[in-house]
Amino acid sequence: MRKSVLAILSMIFTFYSYSTSIYSSIEPKPEQISITIPGTDETINLAEYVKLKASDLKGLTGKKLTLKERIVFRINQKRIKKTIRKDGTIDMIAYEKAAKGPFKWHWGGFFIGLLVPILGMVIAAFIKDDQRKNRTTSACIGTLVACIAFIIFVGSSF
Repeated sequence: MRKSVLAILSMIFTFYSYSTSIYSSIEPKPEQISITIPGTDETINLAEYVKLKASDLKGLTGKKLTLKERIVFRINQKRIKKTIRKDGTIDMIAYEKAAKGPFKWHWGGFFIGLLVPILGMVIAAFIKDDQRKNRTTSACIGTLVACIAFIIFVGSSF
């Protein structure tokens, strides 16, 4: 009887566990967090990564960076720099938000940009929620499609 109760309880605790994010009360410093340099097995801390230049990264990886790689490198540096506070600690919540996934299409933003081109981009930018970046990008694409359609329509009428 005792074994069956323990077995049932262990199954309940195993199957119904919830994942949580636990942050320590001590905020880490940029020197304490290391990242791996893509293309190599070398690690570098965030304080050095923020100060790194594209030419230094070329020396570490051994290959020349393309224009796209340099732009992505600079964007990542700026995102990490924004998460470092003035007192030298890292805002871990902002650090995780900066590492969010890639662009995801937002149909509402696209249609608002398509139907009301310039004003639609402004409206999409002022709505504050988790999908703001995707909605604004989709509204810009909708505005671009509307402008191209307008140019084709006006050009074909002459």
